[in-house]
Amino acid sequence: MEDSRVSQLREALTSDKNSPCQAAMQSVSKCLLMQRSGKRQDIISAAIEVFARNGFRGTTTRDLAAHADVNEAIIFRHFNTKQELYRAILEQKLTQGQEARCEEVQQLAQSGSDEEFFENFGRQFLERHEKDSTFMRLLMFSALEGHELSEMFLSSVAGRDPLASYIQRRMDDGAFRRMDPNLAARAILGMFVAYIQMQEIFGQKKIKTFERNEVVKTFVSIFLAGMKS
Repeated sequence: MEDSRVSQLREALTSDKNSPCQAAMQSVSKCLLMQRSGKRQDIISAAIEVFARNGFRGTTTRDLAAHADVNEAIIFRHFNTKQELYRAILEQKLTQGQEARCEEVQQLAQSGSDEEFFENFGRQFLERHEKDSTFMRLLMFSALEGHELSEMFLSSVAGRDPLASYIQRRMDDGAFRRMDPNLAARAILGMFVAYIQMQEIFGQKKIKTFERNEVVKTFVSIFLAGMKS
């Protein structure tokens, strides 16, 4: 049992919200929360890098702990299950700059210029994945290994495809010929995905490189040539 005098002292120190002691305790609590948040982010970053390099089957919690420079137990203190960790990875990758990108896509969708819309999309996609191809590597590993991350990703993006929505609107305007807008969206996206896979993941850029703007304009011109009514 705690000594009654200690208990009284603790109560006296914490009862006054404006006391220096209480302020100090609140400051410590905030610091601990920041440390916890920072450590959680370290684990997510380490998981992204290790999974993208070794795959899911080839990665252990010991590998993650070593790369994040933490004890294995710390990982499960922040994430109760592996699924929570996978979900955190998805949330981070899907939300990075998402709001700004969505705003820009909506503005371009009102511009009336198909070339500008698709070229902007392609340019953003290439810039993002040339700078960091880890998420695409993760998705490839998850698909090949039958891992649940790919299912989680597909579920998270289902029903919100700005490309398909734009294509549908342009078909309704009579500018594009009629077809399944989702298939058409896959066609334009597929060109950019295949390019990144060849250059960044399969290492084709070691043999031949292309100027980004030329890639974008080439793919968009091929796509629009087939879409015009």
